[in-house]
Amino acid sequence: MNIQLNLYQAPWHHVSHRDALAFARACLARGDRIERVFFYMDAVYVGLMTQSPASDEVDLKQAWLDFAAESGCELLLCIAASANRGLLNDTEAQRYQSPVSTVREPFQLAGLGQWALGYGETDKVVSFR
Repeated sequence: MNIQLNLYQAPWHHVSHRDALAFARACLARGDRIERVFFYMDAVYVGLMTQSPASDEVDLKQAWLDFAAESGCELLLCIAASANRGLLNDTEAQRYQSPVSTVREPFQLAGLGQWALGYGETDKVVSFR
């Protein structure tokens, strides 16, 4: 089964990221494929490369990076939500004349069209709010 995950909450504010990671790992263990993870609203903060959690906190950015490396899934940040929150890749930083880019691969900025594709290209879309 091919699955898309949608996340909406900031990584430090809610357990939805931990729940989504546990769900995604369980899916892989049973032979399913996670096609993409779409981060929307405050969930885009997970792609902020300049964050450095305290040593006693879970580094959810790194957890998603590890999961993407393990599974081959796409990590997509909503481009509008990201720009509104100052998360810019090199292209968007240039567009907004910002001296700093704060998003790096494998996180990608994508529009809601990519979010909508999940409803047609995957067998299941699971949202974590």
